[in-house]
Amino acid sequence: MGENRLFKKFIISYFCFVLLPFAIILTGVVVYANRLQLKNDIIQNENLASQMVNAVSRQGELAENMCDSILQNQSILNFFDKEYISSPDLTYYRTTIYEFVKTTNGMSDIRLRVYLENTSIPMGFGIFYPMRYINQGKVFQSFYDSGQESVWLDGDFDSELPENKRLGSDDTYHFLHKIQIGNRLLGVVEAMVPKRVLTTHDSLAQPGFIVVDDCYFYNYSEQSLTKDQLRRLAAGDMAGHTTSLVYSRYELPNGLFDIVIISPRSQITFLAALAIFLLLVVVLVMLAGFFSYNRRLIEDIHHCLDEMAVAIENDFNPPAGLRSFSIDGISKRKDEISVLARRITYLLGQIRFLLDQKIQKETAAKEAVLLALQHQINPHFLYNTMEVFSARMELAGLYEESGAVSAFCRMLRYNLNTKDLMSTLEDEIAQVKYYIAIQRIRDIPFEIKFDIPEELLKERVIRFLLEPFVENSFKYRGNASPLQVSVSARMLGGQIELLIENNGEPVSADRAAELNERFKNNPVSVKSHGARVGLNNINSRLKLFYGDSHYIQVNSDGKTTTFRFLVERRPDAAEEDAP
Repeated sequence: MGENRLFKKFIISYFCFVLLPFAIILTGVVVYANRLQLKNDIIQNENLASQMVNAVSRQGELAENMCDSILQNQSILNFFDKEYISSPDLTYYRTTIYEFVKTTNGMSDIRLRVYLENTSIPMGFGIFYPMRYINQGKVFQSFYDSGQESVWLDGDFDSELPENKRLGSDDTYHFLHKIQIGNRLLGVVEAMVPKRVLTTHDSLAQPGFIVVDDCYFYNYSEQSLTKDQLRRLAAGDMAGHTTSLVYSRYELPNGLFDIVIISPRSQITFLAALAIFLLLVVVLVMLAGFFSYNRRLIEDIHHCLDEMAVAIENDFNPPAGLRSFSIDGISKRKDEISVLARRITYLLGQIRFLLDQKIQKETAAKEAVLLALQHQINPHFLYNTMEVFSARMELAGLYEESGAVSAFCRMLRYNLNTKDLMSTLEDEIAQVKYYIAIQRIRDIPFEIKFDIPEELLKERVIRFLLEPFVENSFKYRGNASPLQVSVSARMLGGQIELLIENNGEPVSADRAAELNERFKNNPVSVKSHGARVGLNNINSRLKLFYGDSHYIQVNSDGKTTTFRFLVERRPDAAEEDAP
């Protein structure tokens, strides 16, 4: 062969069906693994953030509970409400009230203060103060005059006051809760929470935090981030990721500040990248080894194809002179290629034998009845020749064309069978489907529908009865797109009615009348009448086999053309042989 097409197609096929799918699958696995790892990183980051939020929230709840322990002690509230007038009040104050608050204060680093409206109660012990110590700031007054029971304030809530009158500090949060009986305000209890308490959690090996714009950032990654980068993370979604980081942002229930947890995003390691690279190298080495090992196989296939091509060019006669190759040596081996070589040798020998016998071959399917055609062409020669073409097409990768040729071969085997005059409706439908398989390679848009009751499929009819109608539908399809063909059958008395409909080139009323007149009255003849030789052939055989009352009827409504005819029911072979 002049061109190395098979080898090229072999390479393309290997690339398309092995290398490319492998690369796609490998890429998909890497992408999926990366996404899965990112999902795990996000879950781990959320777990860290959840632990941190819980730790900070517990400290805030502790401060609130410490204040509640005072507010829920009715004896203390009663003392704050009554006028301090005698020494027993002082004893009760020192032994009960002070000791209770002092004990509560000792529970953690959080410190309590009580600011009272009752000026008769002496202030002191670093816990009890008059309201004038705290009610001078606008922020506090706004809370005290509102309907809120409690509030969290940052340490600079009284920053508008002179420095010597400020109670807050930059490193402290303040939880304030009103002390009241009914609608009367007795004062305020304050829990002072150091910021270091709210940002510590012993169970986490946590890094130091960075405070930027009321956000606490915990950076578990090894990257150093600028304040601008931290602000962008805080301004983004509640959770997200960059190419190298994963972060989660949580708002504390008390609304004091947000917590942003930053952790590293897992990346493809050097070893993983090296493993993928080595895998690709192994695949390429395997590819080179595969083609190197199978080079002889490809060359042997070329020899077989070249032998066939030379034989066809020489009218299937052995080429004269010496050849640079021969499939005789290939035929002596014991593998699949040797079987192919022997089959080719046998096939060429059979074709030469048939040519030497000078068997007549003619293709007059549209000019004679089926029996005449069967006797004029030797079926084995034509069928085997078409099988050669089908095999060559399949070897060349023309699978759709090869399938069409194979369908044509099955049609020939059926049509050229000279032993049986009759067949079944099921076999006739199969012939139509073979013809449809051939038409599919023409890129003609069409639809075909079969409506044959199952009980009629085994009914015997004369051969080659339906396919010419379908062939005519394609030949005279006109502008139909898609072409629609319908083949149906039904019982009508003791006969079977067959109808073939199509939406192709419409038949005029005059043309339909002419055809009906010809089909009904013209005598049986093997000669054609114009281009529609197949229908005349069928009409003649209907009259010959079933009688003159059986002929084709044509009807057209301008859109759909219908061909109708009747066939008598005939017993099967077993019934005919019965005594």
